[in-house]
Amino acid sequence: MFKKQLIMLSASLLISVAAFSQKKELKTVEKAVKNGDFTTALAAITQVEGLIANADLKSKAKFYFLKGQALFGKGTNEANTDKAIEAFNTLMQLEKDGSGTKYSTEAKSILDQIVTKISDRAREEFADAQANADVDGYKKASDSFFKVYELSPSDTTSLFSASYLGYFGQNYEKSLEGFEKLLELGFTGVTTIHKATSKVNGEPKYFGSAKEMDTQVKLGVYENPTTEVTKSKVSDIAKYMAFDYVGLGKNDEALAAIATARENNPDDYDLIISEANLYYKLGDNDKFIEKLEEAISLNPDNAELHYNVGTLSMEANDLDKAKKHLSKAVELDPTHADAYNNLGNLVLKKLKAVEEEMNANAMNFAKYDQIKVEKFLPILNEAMPYLEKAYELKPSEFTKKQLNSLYENLGLDKKIE
Repeated sequence: MFKKQLIMLSASLLISVAAFSQKKELKTVEKAVKNGDFTTALAAITQVEGLIANADLKSKAKFYFLKGQALFGKGTNEANTDKAIEAFNTLMQLEKDGSGTKYSTEAKSILDQIVTKISDRAREEFADAQANADVDGYKKASDSFFKVYELSPSDTTSLFSASYLGYFGQNYEKSLEGFEKLLELGFTGVTTIHKATSKVNGEPKYFGSAKEMDTQVKLGVYENPTTEVTKSKVSDIAKYMAFDYVGLGKNDEALAAIATARENNPDDYDLIISEANLYYKLGDNDKFIEKLEEAISLNPDNAELHYNVGTLSMEANDLDKAKKHLSKAVELDPTHADAYNNLGNLVLKKLKAVEEEMNANAMNFAKYDQIKVEKFLPILNEAMPYLEKAYELKPSEFTKKQLNSLYENLGLDKKIE
């Protein structure tokens, strides 16, 4: 009996010692946090971490609150942000489970600071990525906006930004997941913007409500009030979902998504180009040309579109259409070397029939020479300036050989070394 009591007394003493040690370490953490000495605070947190499992709810709540503060470090320690968020979330769950709300309000305030900080960083990352056309930069900005949404699930605008930038960052799976979530939530992106101009400095001011704006206008502080309802983003979601599917190589899903997107945006140039490129990838050149011509109707001064239609028409042996579009390409962009090159080769395509006629008259020397002078050589002369311009703009070994062959056949004293 005495031995049993002794064991129980020893156990209670151990618990008391642990509790005392725990409280002592928590005070060390608390003092260090108040003094802004987060290195000491984190070291003390490590000491008390192993003791906290058996603590009461209030002590646990205090521990996780101090841990979150130490990790956050007043926003100076970005590397520990995720751990700080985890600590604050654990604290709020503990208080929700029954230990009161002593620390949750302040923790929520710090989490709001973290959200603002991450949101600001996301915007900076987006601006940098846009300025440098940086795929990795877009992905970073996307991840930051996803983090904002994770911390603030009511902020669906951040989820849209995250998903949109995820596409440009080539993070297609995550982008697609984000867009699907937005549709599931019934997101439209439609917002009402209330704006007026300051009478003091002439700068625009945005208001949270029409009432707030009207009050300021009546007070004479602002003028020129406007209210604008933004366009729905649902069609944009369908469009970029299609682009994500293209990026993932899911062609059937991409075509279905593009069809849905085009129902809402029949004249969206980027969407038409994306549809055209998808058909090209699938090997459907007829559909590819059809969509490119549709794009040309919206953007008739795009030399590259005319070049692509001309080149594919040449491959399909539609020589008139090929010449029309390739000529338009060099008219719009006189430095388009590939278009000049293809115009030259388009002319040379006429040689096949002439060579067959010459071969058929190989034993009739007079006829053979007549065909050569009247048909063969004029074709070479017609092709030559196009190929010379192509070589001038973009020298290549293949074009050089073509030109030297032309010069030789034409009996010209010219050769490109």
